[in-house]
Amino acid sequence: MALEKRTINIVFASVAIALALTAGWFIYLDSEHPAAAPSEAPDAAATMPQENRPPIDAAQRAAALERMSAKDPQNPDLQTQVANQYYDLGQYDKAADFYERSLKLRPKDPNVETDLAVCFHYLGQSDKALETLNSVLMYSPGFPQAMFNKGVILANAKNDAKGAIAIWEDLLRSHPDYAQRTELENRIRQLKGSM
Repeated sequence: MALEKRTINIVFASVAIALALTAGWFIYLDSEHPAAAPSEAPDAAATMPQENRPPIDAAQRAAALERMSAKDPQNPDLQTQVANQYYDLGQYDKAADFYERSLKLRPKDPNVETDLAVCFHYLGQSDKALETLNSVLMYSPGFPQAMFNKGVILANAKNDAKGAIAIWEDLLRSHPDYAQRTELENRIRQLKGSM
């Protein structure tokens, strides 16, 4: 759990640094070019290339997506997009709500249901998270992300190192080309060394 929190903190810090650098770049660019007169501003903004526009704030994007999903409540993809945005913002309760809405519209989506389980885990509901992951693995046996996350929850929330090792070794056997293989092998070694 501490390793995951540290990784999440590093990711968030990297994003914050990237945003600060981007903002600084735009301030620098603005200082070289005089502001357009108010009557010219709409045309200048309309013709500005996309890559020169400042990034949209993640909270604003979440709010915009939520408004879109309210207008089209039967669209599971929109519900998932809203959930993903809240997930990225660390608002796991809101993310879980939108993942559940998506699953009501399109049940048994292993990607969405696995993300929902991770939200439950971050909300301190590890039993519900494991139940959700077990459900995914029932209808989608060997789904790698569900297997990986089940191991994380077993190791960190349940202190079940043997269970985590078993699911992760099964993951590596069933998916020999698993993208994070080296990292997972290191985690397994660390767990085995701590037993």
